[in-house]
Amino acid sequence: MLNRKVRVKNPQLLIAKTVVAHLKKDHLTFDQHIANYVTGNWTTSDLPKIGLAGLQQGLDTESLTILAGMSDKDNAFELESYFTRSLDELNIRLPDIRQAALDLALYYTDEILAGRLDPIDGVNKIIRRCLDKYDFFNESRDFAMDSIDFQTVYGLYWTYDDLLEADRPWDKSKTNEVLMQETKSDIIEELKKWKEKNKNALQQRI
Repeated sequence: MLNRKVRVKNPQLLIAKTVVAHLKKDHLTFDQHIANYVTGNWTTSDLPKIGLAGLQQGLDTESLTILAGMSDKDNAFELESYFTRSLDELNIRLPDIRQAALDLALYYTDEILAGRLDPIDGVNKIIRRCLDKYDFFNESRDFAMDSIDFQTVYGLYWTYDDLLEADRPWDKSKTNEVLMQETKSDIIEELKKWKEKNKNALQQRI
């Protein structure tokens, strides 16, 4: 049986392109993948996933391709080096933790609004994986998270939690279960407003 072997000049390129071809659609943008790293949700060993995400979304530089073909078991210094080179080649500047937290929060907001994530589970992720990574409480003036206009969603989330733990009805005409569903609906409506405000702010930053 004939088997023509083809020498690959850059094996990482073949590995990366092959993996990208089989990846499922990822709703995180490349910037939001980076935000996962900046906020500490991802570590150095996760950097190849950022490289793969970049290739999947149409970005293509030599260092990004090499990074995408690397393994989470590779040397941490080399992973960081190719990640830094990738950003330089793409002319992308790392966001600070505050901005990264907001960028990532917008991802979870989109997941909620698209129906891919339950509103309560989604807001929990926004709080734990995004807002808790930066001291937004210290910026608050009158209400928690009001410096980023998230105070209403934040309050509704804890209202739902209180309803969940309640041992007596809160309302004479509605059950707590109905109130909980209404709270979920209110969260969705408030997130629509919050997304619009932050989308405009992001466009101005870009």
